[in-house]
Amino acid sequence: MPQTSEATVNAALADALRRKHPLWREALGVEQRDVFVAKPALRPDIVVRPKDFQAVVLETEFAPARNVEGEAAGRLGLTPAGCRPLEQVIAVRLPTALRSGQADLPTRVAEANYEYCVLSGDASAPGRWPRAGWLQGGLDDLARTMEQAMASSRLIEEGMNVLEHAVYSSTVAVERSAEADVILTGLGETLNQRPGTQTTRMAMTIIANALIFQDSIAIRHRLMSLRDLVRQKQDYDWDLAILQTWDHIIAEVNYWPVFSLAADLLARLPTPTANHILRILVPAAERLVGLGVGSHQDLAGRMFQRLITDRKFLATFYTRPESATLLAELAVARLPVDWRDLSAYRALRVADLSCGTGTLLVAAYRALLSRHRLAGGDDRQLHHFMLERAIIAADIMPAAVHLCATQLSSVHPAEGFDNTRVYTMPYGIGAGTEKNRGVAIGSLDLTAAGQTRSLFPTGQRKATGGGEAEVDDLELQHGTADLIIMNPPFTRPTNHEIAEVPVPSFAGFSTTKDEQREMSERLAKIRRGLLAPVGHGNAGLASNFVDLAHAKVRPGGTVALVLPITSLQGASWGAARQLFATEYTDILVVTVAAAGNTDRAFSADTGIAEALLVATKARKRDTPTGSALFVNLVRRPRSMVEASDLAALMPSLPAAGGGPLLIGEQRLGTWIRARLEDGGCAALRESALAEAMLALADGALRLPRHPLVLKLPISPLKALGQRGPLDRDIGDKHEGRPPFRGPFRILPVSGVPSYPVLWAHDAERERRMVVEPDREGLVRPGCDETALSVWQTASTLHFTLDFRINSQSLTASVTPAPCLGGRAWPSFRPTRDEWIAPLALWSNSTLGLMAFWWMGSRQQQGRAITTISALPSLPVLDVCTLRTEQLERAAAIFAHFRMEPLLPANEAYCDDVRKALDRAVLVELMELPEDVLSPLDNLRLQWCAEPSVHGGKETAPGSGVGTCGLRPGA
Repeated sequence: MPQTSEATVNAALADALRRKHPLWREALGVEQRDVFVAKPALRPDIVVRPKDFQAVVLETEFAPARNVEGEAAGRLGLTPAGCRPLEQVIAVRLPTALRSGQADLPTRVAEANYEYCVLSGDASAPGRWPRAGWLQGGLDDLARTMEQAMASSRLIEEGMNVLEHAVYSSTVAVERSAEADVILTGLGETLNQRPGTQTTRMAMTIIANALIFQDSIAIRHRLMSLRDLVRQKQDYDWDLAILQTWDHIIAEVNYWPVFSLAADLLARLPTPTANHILRILVPAAERLVGLGVGSHQDLAGRMFQRLITDRKFLATFYTRPESATLLAELAVARLPVDWRDLSAYRALRVADLSCGTGTLLVAAYRALLSRHRLAGGDDRQLHHFMLERAIIAADIMPAAVHLCATQLSSVHPAEGFDNTRVYTMPYGIGAGTEKNRGVAIGSLDLTAAGQTRSLFPTGQRKATGGGEAEVDDLELQHGTADLIIMNPPFTRPTNHEIAEVPVPSFAGFSTTKDEQREMSERLAKIRRGLLAPVGHGNAGLASNFVDLAHAKVRPGGTVALVLPITSLQGASWGAARQLFATEYTDILVVTVAAAGNTDRAFSADTGIAEALLVATKARKRDTPTGSALFVNLVRRPRSMVEASDLAALMPSLPAAGGGPLLIGEQRLGTWIRARLEDGGCAALRESALAEAMLALADGALRLPRHPLVLKLPISPLKALGQRGPLDRDIGDKHEGRPPFRGPFRILPVSGVPSYPVLWAHDAERERRMVVEPDREGLVRPGCDETALSVWQTASTLHFTLDFRINSQSLTASVTPAPCLGGRAWPSFRPTRDEWIAPLALWSNSTLGLMAFWWMGSRQQQGRAITTISALPSLPVLDVCTLRTEQLERAAAIFAHFRMEPLLPANEAYCDDVRKALDRAVLVELMELPEDVLSPLDNLRLQWCAEPSVHGGKETAPGSGVGTCGLRPGA
């Protein structure tokens, strides 16, 4: 039977791919010679070489394709003519069905399912995605992978180094100039910031950014190129030439949001200083353009984030490009749009009201355009009206907004546009030309209404393409956005960390104390005007941005947010979770189950573990159930290709259950279907732990490898007694002045105290379940009656709030005699004294430790934190169900274990005492069968292997080092 050759199928595949991207129509070749400079005889099956992008090669072979990977790897590092060396090659296994017959071959090729992998790096030892097995997908999936492979991570890093060096050098030049004080003041006024090194670096970055963009449009608009500038003599007035060029662009070409702020900054520099810094920045910009990444990668945006030293208060962490791609692809895939229809794009509204340098918004924009390309369209036709109407961006930082506008413009730099919807928002109390404006809190002002006065960059203006608009408002009516995508600031309006800053949330840009208070009052007023606000001071401003997103998104629209991982379990985030559970459907939560806080973040340069949350706002016909899909990655995506493939996989996961997250044969994490309120499902490497803990909450013991589900009575702690007071209602160590909140001064123990207190943690002192008080309370003058009242809460049973799993041994402790609880160990008075022993035993068994870890906030690795208000919800053994003989047995077990030393909780897998305690609680006390112990051993080991438990400590299972097996005090 005649068979079709691989070359014939490649030709049909190439024709189909050309229709998937307008840049490929002329830049994609098949079975060509003279492609590689050093090896002209080699004929890559398919090669795409679009201008200014990384070339990509596809090597194909009919399945089982035993040689295709070797051939693909051999192409790595080769240099296609006119391109840089290949960084990524795609090996494709063609389906054997394409070999039989040629009838309707183009249709069959377009509809076929392909297997492929991406090889990168060095030909001798290439990296492979996925590490084992094959990606599977149709033509669109293959084309999307090719498109993502056109971005060069190596060039991005190289470009960042070039840009960073140039910005630092030019900043030094400005600061050493004769008129430095005047210059720095002028730059600060232009950027609405206090003069200083940070502001100067921002200014240099913006000027460099404009130079790069100028070169990207130079040929089309007959402008002076950077190469022309570099060739000028040393005495050439570069600043005058560049300012004239930029004025011409603004007046005749467009791109006011890109060049106006840069021109204002350059005009602030005296000619000698301007020429000095331009002799640094222009060659650097030319080098970046030569790398091919000048106007196609977010170099300036990534550099900009490195320069922000005000990060403590503005919390403007940069979203990593791979993270942005993952979130944007997940969100855009939900939009109910006919991607072929140009008019559908005109109706779209996509907004980032905390846009920073625009990384998320640009990722969403690129995801939108990619879908139009894959549908056969030319996305250049969309650019002008997408920027004029569909894309809405806002931030309080003029420099960031400039970079956001640049990034959006750079998607198609040769395509002009008119008005944009990119805004700098008022922040603080008006001054100068804005003196009558009153207090403003940036985009959060939009929560109260559909529009607010915008500010770009220093007055009441909006970015436009052809010039500067008159006074205008940012208008985005409630319930009209199709997609709200944001990485909002995480700061909190409290002053626990920095006493001299009254309201850190609003302490950026050198706002005064009075301004900070008025801004806080403004936010409180907005919050009071909402029907059911979720913003909470202890949760931070990110929770207020949830209110904003909810107000703006339409029913059926999507919100896509980067949030702190505390949003999944923290008590102050409870209202936000309730909002999503009752008002949204199709909830997806993505976290990273890795050791080290920076490895659990989707943003750069932050030690705060984060979660990606994507949800669809319910329509009238929808019925929210509060269910969510938790996807826990073992690491952040390392490339755009990986991020895109992950996003494509998640919507196809089963509607119930959980299991490993696989791409090819590579395990990338776990997935779990559960209620959103079951936030413990986040950041887990083993889905079996979630199954066990969810069952336990329902009063069942479900263990891996055990055939039966056993009943185990579980109750919230609050049903068994009364918790003690907040530590501030007991006292503190300071003298203070009346009126006192707490009646005691808390002092070290001296002699025999009248009011003993168990106040602080000391891990080594707390290895045994019986712990001595470490402080005493000294009654303040005039507080005797209050002191007696507080003493009524004294107990011998105490629970921790801050459980350092990888250093501490106990979640509950027992003091020899009643004492007050404290900051670390609040007291709990059970309804019956005989319940103390079983509660202490259960809480320090492995299942008890896991129960605390499950409900606690796991913001920091190796640590689970709860609050005293949330403590009553802790799931514990329902001691009400214990018979008299069981209570007596519990007392005997406690007497045996009370002084037995326990290893830190994360070492439970090798702690013989903990294992014996588990046996005593489950088999002797609760009368469960012995055969639960073996599967419990496995569950214990799985728990101890969780990064959130061991926190990267050397005592993790499999490390072979640490204290395991060594008894404390031995």
